[in-house]
Amino acid sequence: MDRIEETTNVLRQINKFNSKEISDDILIKSVCDYFNEIKNDSLNQSDLKFLKYISNITGIPHYFDLLNNFEQNTEIEEYNLNTFSSLLYESTLHTNENMKVHKYQMKIMDLFETGKLNRYFLSASTSFGKTHIVFEIIKKMNYGNVVLIFPTIALLSENLEKLISDNNYSYFRDKYKIHTLSEVTEFDANNIFIYTPERFLSFKEKNPTTISFDFAFIDEIYKIDNEYLLDEEVKENERDVAYRLSVFYALENNVDILLAGPYIDFFDSQKNGYNGSFDNFLNQNKIELINYNQYEIVSKSYEDIKSKKHIEVDKYLEFDFETTKKTDRLIEIVKKINAINENTIVYCSTRNYTENYATTLLESTVFNNHSDNDYIDFINHISKNFSRDWTIIKALKKGIGVHHGLVPKYIQKEIISLFNSGQLKVLLSTTTITEGVNTSAKNLIVLHSKKGDKELKKFDAKNIAGRAGRFLYHYSGRVIVLQNDFMKAIDSEPEGIKHKNYDLQAPKDEIDLFYSKDEFLSQADQNRKTDIKLEQEKRGIPDDIFNLYKVVSRLDKIIIYDEINKLNALEIESINALIRKIQYKMDIDNDGFQTILKVIFPIVKSEKLKFLITETDKNGQFSILTHLLHFYLVGGFMSSVTFKIAQGKTIDKSISETAEFVYNTLKYQVVKYLGVFNIMFRFIQSQQNNKTFDDVAGIDRLLLKLEYNALTENGRIASDYGVPSSVVEYYENTDKSKDIKANFDNYEMKIFEKIEVIINGGDKFN
Repeated sequence: MDRIEETTNVLRQINKFNSKEISDDILIKSVCDYFNEIKNDSLNQSDLKFLKYISNITGIPHYFDLLNNFEQNTEIEEYNLNTFSSLLYESTLHTNENMKVHKYQMKIMDLFETGKLNRYFLSASTSFGKTHIVFEIIKKMNYGNVVLIFPTIALLSENLEKLISDNNYSYFRDKYKIHTLSEVTEFDANNIFIYTPERFLSFKEKNPTTISFDFAFIDEIYKIDNEYLLDEEVKENERDVAYRLSVFYALENNVDILLAGPYIDFFDSQKNGYNGSFDNFLNQNKIELINYNQYEIVSKSYEDIKSKKHIEVDKYLEFDFETTKKTDRLIEIVKKINAINENTIVYCSTRNYTENYATTLLESTVFNNHSDNDYIDFINHISKNFSRDWTIIKALKKGIGVHHGLVPKYIQKEIISLFNSGQLKVLLSTTTITEGVNTSAKNLIVLHSKKGDKELKKFDAKNIAGRAGRFLYHYSGRVIVLQNDFMKAIDSEPEGIKHKNYDLQAPKDEIDLFYSKDEFLSQADQNRKTDIKLEQEKRGIPDDIFNLYKVVSRLDKIIIYDEINKLNALEIESINALIRKIQYKMDIDNDGFQTILKVIFPIVKSEKLKFLITETDKNGQFSILTHLLHFYLVGGFMSSVTFKIAQGKTIDKSISETAEFVYNTLKYQVVKYLGVFNIMFRFIQSQQNNKTFDDVAGIDRLLLKLEYNALTENGRIASDYGVPSSVVEYYENTDKSKDIKANFDNYEMKIFEKIEVIINGGDKFN
């Protein structure tokens, strides 16, 4: 199609829009596609005036600004009436001299008004820019205390860095004290808390009435419904519980709230029946639904390859395939995309597939000329601390990134940074790419239609496809499909979101009984709730103890309470010996820890964790978990890797198994069970020894170490941010900090300088 025809088409769409024949989302796609077509053309002054005009007709003036990324000179030398009109309209979208929102973001901002309860549930495309408007709303409404809840530590640290380091966000540094840790002892008049759901709940446990929030934002809100969760594998998962409880507590005291997520489907009684639970949730909490799912601010194109040999995706990209073999076609697609200097994400259903296909690309000739000089310090660092034989390192040397849940967190973060800066050309990823990670990918290649061994639903597929094209980077994103069933998922009927606490018919876990109104509990549910309360009263356990570790059920806490009361004097002394050792030296007393494992075992749900507890060493004395924890505490992540290599495992296997143990088993499951043991042990000891709960020593120091991998405040902030262990150690061991810093390699020094800005970025941060 030539320029005249393209221009005629977009004008035709504008006329249809003006006469209300098409909706604005259709106009957006048409204008976005037009910009994509002409972005590399030679543009004269008439072109620029026209482009300025149509970008403002759509309400997205950023489209015109984006031309600068394609080496276009966008200076308009002479203004006409349309240009003045465009500039006048654009000025209404500016929130300060350097920042502006698009029309649809402004519509959401305009909904927030002083003097009324502002509560909204926003579902929009991944390119909509949901998080950006949150900060603009905070500024507009001049809120005092704000909590922002993100799904991952990675997003928490990304937003923290933005507030601390970006000059466009100086307003927040000047007005607010910023908190990311749940252990907060000092507050200012104005505070911003940036948390994950789990950390928010921990903060609420420690500060039930200290702070009254004025505004709460919860991202990825679809996680209130377990059926919407995207996981690499089926495992013990209470994320939906944590999300529902976070929403429950965030809605207290008439707080203003914005709940947001991508492509959330809602029940349509005409198509898929009716489930009133979500409507009940909205209505009872006075929350208004805003549905912008159809507004793709960055246009998407889908190309289902199937068995086609010649495919012209657009004027920039076409393929002539010689075979139908998936690996050959993947290599050809990546080669062509690389030739036009664009980057791409390759979606895989499992971690093993990401590494296998990375090896496939590694062994091809596509990246033979790639240079890693720009990030050689990073390569040298991980080669020294891990192994040059690790597949992740081999791939990185050729410009290939691998992203999944068992890559150490700071390495994941650096890989994403290298990919976004264009130093890595391809990124192979599981669903972790949809979980709180922002990328600048133009292209997405789909190799599978599953997540783990589960078929993708429509929501999953849309969320994955949403990674193609990013607002302010691209006009359009390409989704290239090498697994035909993926398009079936895209085109399938949506499954509406549910909230089980507002559904009388929904089966409820025990935790849900205490966060659901009686009208949504069956008689059997109400009887269960009454029976649990009676068991609590029999033991004299107060509510403030039961309200700690909210994601663990009350009956499980009662079981732990009873198991502790069965312990004999020798076993109690072994636990006290463990506590003393933890206080003196960050290591465990094997006998004491073994006693705790005996106490918690009856409530452990994970078969893998049960195995680690019951399987013993060759002497039959201590469990494998006891030994693994000792190695981790004494030598950190790499000590555990070395232990596995000594057992004859490959470096790839040793690192992935250690990561699985540290990030899933240890930091998530073990901390949870040990935490419940700790509160019940301290409560029982306080009762028996006539002390206050706070005066009884427990294993709190161990729990802090396992959760954060750090004990000091600065060490925990650094750990959250995602840094090498040596940098965390610098903040943990102040007596040796000079010696530790003197031994930093080039990469560690670069990261240290970044985290210093975060930690020392202002006295209003902790």
